[in-house]
Amino acid sequence: MAEEDIYVDNDVKASKGSKRAREGYEQLLTKLADGQLDAVVVSMEDRLQRQVIELAEFLKVCEDAGVTRLASVGGEFDLSDPDQRTHLYIKAAFAEAEIERMRERARQHRLALAQQGEDNGGGERPFGFVGKGQNRVSAARALAEQDLLREAINRVIAGDSLRSIARDWNERGSRTTNGNPWTNAKLRQVLVNPRYAGYRRHLGKLYPAKWEAVVDPELWERVRTILEDPARVTNHRGRAPAYLLTGMAFCAVCGARMRGRLHPGKDHGPVYACEGKHCTSRHLERVDEEITARLLYRLDSPQFAEEAGASEEDPTRELYAALAHDQGLLDRLEDKVAQELISPQTAHRNRAEIEQRMDRNRERLGRLAGSRVLAHIPPNVRDVWPNLSLDRRRAILSALIDRVVVYPQGRGARTFDPEKIRVLWKA
Repeated sequence: MAEEDIYVDNDVKASKGSKRAREGYEQLLTKLADGQLDAVVVSMEDRLQRQVIELAEFLKVCEDAGVTRLASVGGEFDLSDPDQRTHLYIKAAFAEAEIERMRERARQHRLALAQQGEDNGGGERPFGFVGKGQNRVSAARALAEQDLLREAINRVIAGDSLRSIARDWNERGSRTTNGNPWTNAKLRQVLVNPRYAGYRRHLGKLYPAKWEAVVDPELWERVRTILEDPARVTNHRGRAPAYLLTGMAFCAVCGARMRGRLHPGKDHGPVYACEGKHCTSRHLERVDEEITARLLYRLDSPQFAEEAGASEEDPTRELYAALAHDQGLLDRLEDKVAQELISPQTAHRNRAEIEQRMDRNRERLGRLAGSRVLAHIPPNVRDVWPNLSLDRRRAILSALIDRVVVYPQGRGARTFDPEKIRVLWKA
């Protein structure tokens, strides 16, 4: 036998459900179909095929190619003999059935582990946990990571972006459990992980875990709903906003947006410039300072304090709780059908009703996003404003301001005139 006619598929399963291609087996079929082989030798018959349907394909290729000999350590088969072909089919059927039994036992074992709240083990060390074996870290490091998680949960609810939190963590020296810098995607993956709320996820369902929650489960539900909202833009294309009023400043002459950019003149800082007819431009830092001063004055006003105090809680809290409750109902629908507690038709109708209710609540959340941000403005906002991330400051501004309108000052104006800046406040 020539060496090129030996086909090996190590660590590749022949059973149904295998995700890896059997490259060696496919090469064997090609050689058989081309008439380049006159016999097939295998270690065991059920290692060649563990699916009846694929065995039928193999035998058809052999029949068309005139190949009638199949040999193994168990003996030789005459593929032209109907009885011996039937024997091969029986072996393949038994192998397929045994694989299914093994798979079912494994499924039941994994389900039992989830229902008992046990960790499924394996994989990388979860951020915020001590871990095991070579991945184990000190309790002090795990506790420091848990503090970061709780901080991130509160920051997302208050309006901070994943981008700013990831950048902040990287600057503070925090790294993922693999030692890599944080990215938006990796941070999101951690924050929506039910492990940190004391849950064990299995096939999309949550079970109470044996370990203690790292973050408050209610806060985690709210953050998960925020981050998994279909209306949320999670893939930022291009550069992130670099200036405080990007997207909020408009030209009073032509109505076009004003973008932050460097001034072409010498010794000038960046400016907000009209992107339409280039009607006007204004010193960026002076505009930012003016808008910030007006914002902080408004936040300090007794009227704002009275309105903010009218609702002691975040007005979106109940909506997030309702969404989490409805998501749980959706997750349990399939179980009810499987247990024959409801019919598939009833489940379909219930699913439609729940999804419609969730869509309505998401729309309400979209309208109340600014209220959520305002409900989490720190009481000493004037003192901490310089330390807030740009995204957090922009979120507070957009919650209160509809737009900033910049009027031209006229030719030859050398001093900044705050009267030429108008703020349109949201109701």
